[in-house]
Amino acid sequence: MTVAQGLVRLYPRAFRDRWGADLAVEVRTSGPRSWPNLLAGVADMWLHPAAWPARSAAQRQARVVAVAVIVTGIGWFAAHLMVEGTRGLPRMLDVCAVAVVAGLLLAVPRPAPATLKAIGRRLLRRLAGPAVLGVAVVAVVHGTGGSFVPPIRLAVLACWWGSWGWAVIQVARTIAGVGSDPAVPPRRFRFGVRVLAAAAAATGATQLVAAVTDPAPVPAALGLCLLAAPLFLRPPAAAA
Repeated sequence: MTVAQGLVRLYPRAFRDRWGADLAVEVRTSGPRSWPNLLAGVADMWLHPAAWPARSAAQRQARVVAVAVIVTGIGWFAAHLMVEGTRGLPRMLDVCAVAVVAGLLLAVPRPAPATLKAIGRRLLRRLAGPAVLGVAVVAVVHGTGGSFVPPIRLAVLACWWGSWGWAVIQVARTIAGVGSDPAVPPRRFRFGVRVLAAAAAATGATQLVAAVTDPAPVPAALGLCLLAAPLFLRPPAAAA
């Protein structure tokens, strides 16, 4: 695989299927000087799923919700890990979690019962891996009494929160693959996406408060990224 092909493969599959071949030719022709712009385009595409080629409005909606779930879900778990033990802040994150659930109820499509059963089975299969990892961590902690030297403790925490992050990604994958029907009513979908974006921004603000009380570059950077969520978590123009 050439560098040009590798860079093009970073784009979402829907984008590659439509324009990947032409983009690869353009990158080969332009050479290394085009790589920075290409990487910027990759980031822009992943942050704006509403711009991906889609077969229907419902598919575009599902992609927007999937990215919103990944941003808000992983952001919430990472923030919870970093503010754990900080007085009052975990409670604020609980409020953010309620907002995430509310946004999902508004923005996620409601398929027919038969389709819903198939989606449920697919989700259960995909959550098996994260569940096994989480149960293994709990078993290790209870079996050892929870006493670990710092490097091991960090690894255990990473596995625990990593299992939740993995679960978030699997949920997002399932939502993105719901299918072409049914589309969510535009007004409800728009409001749901905005609730999810607001939840991500509130999580980021909480993270920034934690960074002020206990200065650290990583929490501050994460907080700023989440605070900017409303800038890129937007409904497609067709649903506006």
